[in-house]
Amino acid sequence: MNPLNFRSDYARTKEGLSELTRLIYDVFDVDVSPLDRLGHDPSVVAFGWWRGNELVANVSLFERQLWLMGEQVTAFGVQSVAVRPEWRGKGLFRDLMGRALSFADARVNLVTLATATPGLYTPFGFRQIEEATFSAGLALRQTRASCRRLSLDVERDAAFLRDMFTRRSPTSLVASACDHPALFMLKAVETPEIELLHLPDLDAVVAVKGRDGPSMTLLDIVASSIPALEAIVSALGYTGERIDVHLTPDRLSWTPEEQTPFDNGHMVRGFFAPEGRAFMLSDMQI
Repeated sequence: MNPLNFRSDYARTKEGLSELTRLIYDVFDVDVSPLDRLGHDPSVVAFGWWRGNELVANVSLFERQLWLMGEQVTAFGVQSVAVRPEWRGKGLFRDLMGRALSFADARVNLVTLATATPGLYTPFGFRQIEEATFSAGLALRQTRASCRRLSLDVERDAAFLRDMFTRRSPTSLVASACDHPALFMLKAVETPEIELLHLPDLDAVVAVKGRDGPSMTLLDIVASSIPALEAIVSALGYTGERIDVHLTPDRLSWTPEEQTPFDNGHMVRGFFAPEGRAFMLSDMQI
């Protein structure tokens, strides 16, 4: 059997990305290959153990630009944590997490991740954070639909969305992110019920679910200036009874009637200023 070799030079090579894509698909049944067309995040740093040309274990970091309690904070996010089944129980996960966190700790004071298995990460100093969704009923109102659904299968639409991200304003100054669009786009591709809608009168793109039902969920906003929620609802032509907002709502010129605790799977390591307040980071990531 070939010995394992540690590498951290493959996140920006075609061959390395191809093998990382294969590992993620084999372990999680998630296809990240659309990013070959839509664009990978150039900030990603990968740490992996290889057997010859096969990647058997990986932990990646990506740079995050967060707005937390009015301050812009640079952080790292952990992603693509995967070990092939036949290589588990050999310490590879712990080794790679240690390497990745040493890299991050030398550069930033905050590391984040999203997971359905928090017990794996508490030994590394991560703690869960409680988030909330925000909601209210909608009164009878006049709407003026002015929107177009984007398709990430169409390069013109994908290029338009990438350009919108270059001039994106934070959706919240309390807690939000202005990250690279790769994970946002992948979430939309993997979740067909999410609509990406361009609102030209507002110079905004919104991600929503349930636009044809009695309750619509607003997942994210990409705009140079964040519109009021009322203007978004009107531009969507939405005539339902309720709106659920999966964003911290301080920039939406709107007062929610309810806030509900929500487990978004987010964990943090380091100082996280909004902790203990009602907030929500976008779950437009995968």
